[in-house]
Amino acid sequence: MPSRVSSAAEEVEAMHKDEQFDMRFPSYLGFWKRSVPGLDEHPRFDMYDEPHKKRKQQILNDHPEIEELYGYDTNTVWITMATVCVQMGLAYVFGRILTDWHWTMVVVAYTVGGSFSTQIGIIFHEFTHNLCAATTLQNRWVGNFANIPLLVPLAQSFRRYHLEHHTYQGVYGYDPDLPLEWEIKLIGNDPVKKFLWLIIYGVMYIGRGLAQQKQLS
Repeated sequence: MPSRVSSAAEEVEAMHKDEQFDMRFPSYLGFWKRSVPGLDEHPRFDMYDEPHKKRKQQILNDHPEIEELYGYDTNTVWITMATVCVQMGLAYVFGRILTDWHWTMVVVAYTVGGSFSTQIGIIFHEFTHNLCAATTLQNRWVGNFANIPLLVPLAQSFRRYHLEHHTYQGVYGYDPDLPLEWEIKLIGNDPVKKFLWLIIYGVMYIGRGLAQQKQLS
């Protein structure tokens, strides 16, 4: 891994050796270059700064009024309750009432169930950053309640790993959002493998944390 990162840094330096830029300036986010499936064997690595802090500084300099939007929004609690009720209600309808198989089950599962499951993931993100209620404990309970339709307990583990992602953003071996070496070798830059990998990404997310010897919360 270090050799690949070093080669990426050398490539960037060679590409832009004649250009004048200040990497410390907030608007400088790097000369990003994406990997292309079928052409590049591996995902692209770089040695640029983590961009979130720089972007925050630049945005607040240009629009200081954004700070007025800081804080939590209790409307998320009501959205969470509605989301869970819809999911559990549909489970009851198709599990106890409309028990004979019908194509509408697939349509409802894909459209309504899939959309609300995605929304639960968004709620996980919001409670992780304490954006649903006043205290950390209250936010944790929002996450636990949102987790009910998923059956698998993911909320608190997501919180742990996502906060570590923000703490060690872009640091290989510490940032749980970065794929591990064996994932890169297994998936490579194959679009089909990437698609299958994304389908089970929730499992991979926890497995990656365990591989990095992190304990589940």
